[in-house]
Amino acid sequence: MTDPLQVFVEGQQSGILLKEEGEFLFNYSENTSPEQFISLTMPVRAKGYVHPQLHPFFEMSLPEGYLLAVIKKHFAKLVATDDLGLLHILAPGVEGRVHYREKLHTGRPLLRLDQLLHPESGELFGELVERFALQSAVSGVQPKVLAQLQEKATLKLGHYIVKSWGEDYPQLALNEYYCMQAFRLADIDVPPFYLSDDDRLFIMKRFDIAEDGTTLGFEDMCVLQAKQRDHKYQGSYEQIAKSIKIFTSPPNKAESLRQLFKMVVLNTCLQNGDAHLMNFGVIYKDASSVRIAPAYDVVSTTAYIRNDIPALTLLGSKKWWDYAGLVRFGMESCQMSRKQIKENYQQCTDALQQTHQQLQLRLRKEKVEEKRSLLEHLSGLMVSYQN
Repeated sequence: MTDPLQVFVEGQQSGILLKEEGEFLFNYSENTSPEQFISLTMPVRAKGYVHPQLHPFFEMSLPEGYLLAVIKKHFAKLVATDDLGLLHILAPGVEGRVHYREKLHTGRPLLRLDQLLHPESGELFGELVERFALQSAVSGVQPKVLAQLQEKATLKLGHYIVKSWGEDYPQLALNEYYCMQAFRLADIDVPPFYLSDDDRLFIMKRFDIAEDGTTLGFEDMCVLQAKQRDHKYQGSYEQIAKSIKIFTSPPNKAESLRQLFKMVVLNTCLQNGDAHLMNFGVIYKDASSVRIAPAYDVVSTTAYIRNDIPALTLLGSKKWWDYAGLVRFGMESCQMSRKQIKENYQQCTDALQQTHQQLQLRLRKEKVEEKRSLLEHLSGLMVSYQN
């Protein structure tokens, strides 16, 4: 039997998570204040929250794919590696508004951000996994870790997500870097991000931990829609818009819907077939400041799966919609006028044009065929959607 797990919110014990008779239970502590809720979907109450599987909010922190395999390989013989067991293993390294134990201290020398951006060898990601695997409560099937890195200018420790790629998805870091460039140029909120000199690593700053160390709440759409992560491809972009209307604070609602519209437009233009429920979310300091989270995990999946389709339905279909379909989504789901839709769509196409120009400059000097193929694919998509 896996021991119960104490759950804290901003340093204060909030409740207990346990597994009993095949069910997962979360019970708030008796004196927990309403502000110490663990999730927007789980307000403080006397009655416990019972679920046949690990509650979606807690499941959001579990690793998938590559990182899950690494952790299970090292711990399967020592402790239970069911969902609650995995959360126990990762608990000391979880940092955020909701956490489980005191911070994990490794005592190892610090890694610097510029060491990753300007690597002297290709083995750094393996070192990162060795150092930070147990501090990487992050979802996603691709190789990635959460890491604390020393920033050169200030010498402060920053919190980053560092991603690599495997043979199945060659040049994925390069792919994500230019897709995120398009999002940034379209005035979509994105965290600071970087590409290493050798194109092996995509590095993005965490947006749920502020510069001063303040932690923010983050919940993805699987959590908000009470779905397990296995169901992340079951839903629609209209349902995401509905969740934004339900959960975002009134002052942030219109801007959050506008941001969502542009995210859907660019995911369509870039043919991102992995824009599923876990790749959209909300962020907040408290219940009165909820807004859509910055964009993350944006890649063109048709670079690897030529006939890939969208992750979720739009207007009842999984297809790459044209301008008319996107306009309808903007009007019906995002509460935008035709004028607002036209202006925001133009921002997206302008961003694609600027990113296309960057790609053309890179292609002029790129000699590696694998990289050229990826860059040409992205460039072609960006041209096709320009007015």
